[in-house]
This record gives sequence, structure tokens and C-alpha cells, in this order.
Amino acid sequence: MHPKKALIKLKFRYVIRKIGIANSKTNILWSNQDYILANVQAAQSLALPEFSDIPEAEHQIRRFGNIKKVIDEVNKLQIRGDIIEFGTWQGMSLLLFNLALGEDSSDRRLIGIDSFEGLPEDSNIWKRGAFSNTSLDTARRNISMRIKYNQEFDLIKGWFDDPRVTQEIESIVSQISIVHFDADLGSSTKSALDIIGKFLPGRTQPIYFLFDDWGCHPDEVPDAFYTWLHSNPIDLGIKAEKISSTRFTRYYRITVGN
Repeated sequence: MHPKKALIKLKFRYVIRKIGIANSKTNILWSNQDYILANVQAAQSLALPEFSDIPEAEHQIRRFGNIKKVIDEVNKLQIRGDIIEFGTWQGMSLLLFNLALGEDSSDRRLIGIDSFEGLPEDSNIWKRGAFSNTSLDTARRNISMRIKYNQEFDLIKGWFDDPRVTQEIESIVSQISIVHFDADLGSSTKSALDIIGKFLPGRTQPIYFLFDDWGCHPDEVPDAFYTWLHSNPIDLGIKAEKISSTRFTRYYRITVGN
């Protein structure tokens, strides 16, 4: 090989190595809750292609931007109702919703539902007990320490297919504007969809379904959603319009009726 070409190749390898190290460090930063909460708003003005090869940065920055767009639309259409989340873990996503709501936070409650015991079964890429490094007290304390704008929040402990969970949701919620599905498993997502389905008959305004973990495995969240969607009575007229997506997420505007 010509000496000049060899030098160029060596320099190229060095640059790629430096970029790889930088990307790895950035990925770690964007896995830290406090770093995300402190920087995700400002990051909306950055050129997103810079983060396309950094999974956590791309995930957190783009999903926050898409959450904000959904909230802006909900406010513009004057859709009332709380924000419900299935799969709360330690409360990170609820804090992102709080941040995206800003001064409008006081008009909506955040409600998180979780077993706080980890995943109930093995399935594809997931292992039973994953995400068990939490508890009801851990999540409540974490949210209480970091939540802004005096927003109200409630946490419900239980498996999604437990009738008591449905009863508790119905006892404290009358209207829902946004549902965040972060249950990882297809079976858990289907149980959460069945609960929300009870709030849909007679609805005249859109409701927004925000799916996390969509891109993790096609037989999990996507399969659960499509199965649920096609199993609803045709006279209910449920329509799903995709409004945004990222590597791991997909968000839908759901309408009911003709």
C-alpha cells in the first residue's frame, strides 16, 4: 500500500475510534435520569442527525419532542383528561410528561400503573423479573423530588389484568387525553389496551396512544396493538392514525365513530 494511503487509513481509523468513544460517553449521559431532565428541552434545537447513531440520545430527544407535539395538539383541540401510563417503573416517563406540559401541568393529573415487581414472564427479548429494581415508594419518592409546576400525580400498584386495577382507575379517572404504554410485553400491553377500551364508547374527541418499546420486537407491542385494534366491534369505528415514530416508539391519534 502506498505510504500516503496507509497514513490516511490510519488517521481515518483514529477518527472513527474517537467518534466511537464520544458516542459511547454520550449514550451513557443520555441514560441518566437527571441529565435527561436537565437537557432534553434544550436538545430540541440541536441537529438530530448528530445523534442518529447514539441510541439513548436519539430515543430521549426525539420522544420528548414527539410528546410535546402531542400535548400541543391536545391543548389546541381543548381535549380534557388525565395522562395515564401503563408501566411506570421508577417514574422517568411521567417526569418527561410533566416537563413537556410546563405551566399547563396543573390542568391534568399524571397516573402511573405498574406492578412495581418487574415483568411477569419471559417473552422474546425480555426476562421475567426485569425492571424489578423499583417499588411503589421508590417511584413516588423519585417523582415527588423532581416534579415541577405543582402537578398532581397518582400511582396504582397491580398487574394490569387484575380487576382491582381497573376498578381503581375507574374510581379516580373520568376523562383520559393521553395513554402512554410502556409495558414492554405484548401480553401486558394487550391487558392495558383492554382497560382503556372501556373508556372509548361514546367518545367524541381523539385520544392519543403513545407506545414505547414499539421497535424492540415485532411480536410484542405492535402485535398486541394490531390484535386489539382488529378485535374491537366494527360499529365502534375505532381508527388509528400514526402521527410520529422513532427507533423505539410509535404514537397514534385514535378516533371513535364514523
